Amino acid sequence: MRVEPVLGDPYLPPKAPGDIPAEPPNRNRWIAGALGLVWPFIGMLYVGRPVRALVYLLVPLLFLVLVLALGWKGIGNLGMAVRLFSLVIAVVGAADCYRLARKWNRTVAPWYSRAPALIAFLLVGYAAILGFRAFIMEPFRIPAASMEPTLQVGDHILVDKLSYGWNVPFGKRRIVTFADPQRGDVAVFRYPQDESLDYVKRVVGIPGDTIAYRDKRLHINGREVTLEHEGWTTFTHPSAPDQEAKVQRYREGLGNAKHSILINPDVEPYVRAAVRQFPGYENCKYEESSFECKVPAGQYFVMGDNRDQSSDSRYWGFVPLDHFHGRVFVVWYSEKPGRAGTDIQ
Repeated sequence: MRVEPVLGDPYLPPKAPGDIPAEPPNRNRWIAGALGLVWPFIGMLYVGRPVRALVYLLVPLLFLVLVLALGWKGIGNLGMAVRLFSLVIAVVGAADCYRLARKWNRTVAPWYSRAPALIAFLLVGYAAILGFRAFIMEPFRIPAASMEPTLQVGDHILVDKLSYGWNVPFGKRRIVTFADPQRGDVAVFRYPQDESLDYVKRVVGIPGDTIAYRDKRLHINGREVTLEHEGWTTFTHPSAPDQEAKVQRYREGLGNAKHSILINPDVEPYVRAAVRQFPGYENCKYEESSFECKVPAGQYFVMGDNRDQSSDSRYWGFVPLDHFHGRVFVVWYSEKPGRAGTDIQ
């Protein structure tokens, strides 16, 4: 007699699906590695390691703090050092995430490892970066020589967005004002003739000032700004490196600090043919080798420190208050050795 094996009691109800042990939710190694390469913080959350995620988040910040605190001027190219360190962190993080994904043994993925939380962390991080740039501090690169010797081509500067006020993010309307630009400030602003461009110049005239430029000397409200001759130097224009000009370097006292300017005695104070019609043009009087402007309310007069190589308020007019992004306070790194960490006066 043949006996069939009993596979189950036909009189008992089948087991519910929840009674069957669940398979651990796998972590894809390649996804983990890719996330670690993009942002190790997110990659570590994906593989369920929140403590390591926090470490990968804080280490780059600590690196920057240490570099700034311990004397970043000793680093020839701070930007290259930061990029190299970021690359090392990304590669190490990617390899670490890939390795830990293979060791995943959880039966339930924690909330921070799931797709909605990871997407939320990415969005919050992106919003934090945008908010920092919009309201706290923003980097810019100097592409031209109009602010030499203060700022040089290849300098990367930081602008204090708390110095003057905030505009609507990605907009032009000023929503809060902290302070007004002062004479002597080096400021970044939207170019009045094309607001898609950002310019950097020095504020020389505030609302109500009468600005005159005669014989290469700046006058404010009838008083000549003090100059101290520092000697002769050579200026080479970036677009014509084979052409050099001998220029005079002066120490100018404007506002609460002194700064250096360059003047070429062989050229006129301004090029009359380059002057445009601009709002408030009627407040200015242009003569053969001099000009004078009354700065309107809510407007500012700006000039470059490289006086004969600068397109500024002499040519295209005044800068409204709500056009200012903020005050330049430091060269955070430069393509030229030794300039990283230079304070801007």
